[in-house]
Amino acid sequence: MNLMKVVLLGVFLLAAAAVHAQTDYLEKGTSQRKVFAMGLYPPDVIMKHQQRLGITDDQRAGITAAVKQFQSEVAELQWDMQNEQQLLLQSLSANDIDQEKALDEAGKALAMESQFKLAHMKLLIAIKNELTDKQIEMIKLAIQQRRQDKGQ
Repeated sequence: MNLMKVVLLGVFLLAAAAVHAQTDYLEKGTSQRKVFAMGLYPPDVIMKHQQRLGITDDQRAGITAAVKQFQSEVAELQWDMQNEQQLLLQSLSANDIDQEKALDEAGKALAMESQFKLAHMKLLIAIKNELTDKQIEMIKLAIQQRRQDKGQ
């Protein structure tokens, strides 16, 4: 039974980390590098460099619409996920854990995390689809230059 508690605690900690990442889903550092490695570009990067990239009004409108759609999709999901994680934590805090109930709650929390990640991927794809080939090349070159400057 102690091993099950450790496993469930691990699941909970992973889910909690996911929520933390979701509140700042475009944080700088590793997560952004992973997004770039997939050939996708977060909206904050596009916004920050919109003049240099020559983002048109139509592109800006498309990207803004995609961001609003994403925010709409995940707002309620984040509330629900927080609730599921609190239920899971309550289950795990018992001295004698109802394994079936706890695993069900963990499954729900992880499913919601998966929904969030899919919505995020949808956003990133929509943003890339708004960019021209020339703009994508400009971003790639800027990323390469930045890595060279940092010695990565």
